[in-house]
Amino acid sequence: MTASVSSTADGKVYVLALCGGADRPIGALGGRTPLEAADTPHLDALAVRGASTLVEVIGPGIPPESDSGAMALLGYDPLLHYTGRGPLEGFGAGYWHDGGSSVAFRINFGSLDPASGRLDRRTSRDLTDPELEALVAEITAAVDLGPGIRLSLTGWGRHRGILALTSTTVELSGAVSNTDPGFVKDGAFGVPVAEPADTPLPCRPLQDGPAARRTADLVDAFVTASARVLASSPVNHARTRAGRKPANVILVRDGGHTLPVLAPAGRSTSMYGQVPAEQGLAALMGARFTRSRPRADQPVEAYYSALVPALLADPAEVVFVHVKGPDEPGHDRQVRAKVRAIAALDAHLVGPLTAALTPSDTVVVTCDHSTPCELGIHAPDPVPLTVAGPGVAADDCTAFGERASARGALPLRRACELMDWLFEERPC
Repeated sequence: MTASVSSTADGKVYVLALCGGADRPIGALGGRTPLEAADTPHLDALAVRGASTLVEVIGPGIPPESDSGAMALLGYDPLLHYTGRGPLEGFGAGYWHDGGSSVAFRINFGSLDPASGRLDRRTSRDLTDPELEALVAEITAAVDLGPGIRLSLTGWGRHRGILALTSTTVELSGAVSNTDPGFVKDGAFGVPVAEPADTPLPCRPLQDGPAARRTADLVDAFVTASARVLASSPVNHARTRAGRKPANVILVRDGGHTLPVLAPAGRSTSMYGQVPAEQGLAALMGARFTRSRPRADQPVEAYYSALVPALLADPAEVVFVHVKGPDEPGHDRQVRAKVRAIAALDAHLVGPLTAALTPSDTVVVTCDHSTPCELGIHAPDPVPLTVAGPGVAADDCTAFGERASARGALPLRRACELMDWLFEERPC
């Protein structure tokens, strides 16, 4: 007799990706990681009744981002399919135009102090949505990159945004360097820099030929022109008067000019995510996408309380949810805040969700990447992964965490193997 996690009628698979949850042992936590130090009775209970392992999200030396991590967990190998963060962002935002040559980038609204030359790559994360909308409107109204070049720009999630350029007359290329000193391009991947430069970088072509040279020139022209607009912006004047850093420079990274070619998901899939790149990924694989993140004024507990019934009511066979909680404290090196974020996830998301599951449902808990507090950036470290549900034999793992999961018996090595393993026929 054989069985798989989907072999029981009406069973669903829930995949919870705890953004940046994985970490390294920290002295301030007595040599434990935040996952090991946090109060996580519900995650630990899943580990007890399921099977666990550590998985490599992409490959050796390649730090994943949320989009490439989600791609891997949904069964698509980023080493084969990933074409860059920019194209997925641009496509997810509706800025990709098949009728011309499109190139898209991830951007940050940063703050450059002209007196000290010091660069804050994230403008202290305190841009409000109205401020961001006003800055984008000012730039798009004032910046003209010349005839035949269509500029699309958006901001989202405080300091983040998307830049896309399209031409119907000339070829553009994503084979250009980043102006954001925090990331260096390695093929399609953006690799974070541990000690980035304090000033924005010029954009340079990474391939010979007119398309890359043209695109690098356009990016530099956009950065220069947008900086002039930002310098005179009423939004930034008000921020300066209030003692807040002005968002006076745009940092550009992870450009690309081709979209991934993905086979349709083999089963109905629904994605709950926070970034446009995830929306682009969902569209390319034929999944339904729901933008899901806390409102600026919403306590995370209230957000999780509203998210759980939405996940349970979703009719898809596979329900994937990306929750941001632990990632930003990792970037900000706030160890205790990361521990609290993990505990809140366990108490207000994992607990209520698992309590409502039927015996035929399966739950997967893992991380899309590691964000070690000691680094403040993403790392290529393997991440814990636990599966609990029908057809999954329990192993000896008794906790959800890096070292505990490493002793588990789940026969997975890479994240992209998960979906095939979940739905294959296995001996009971």
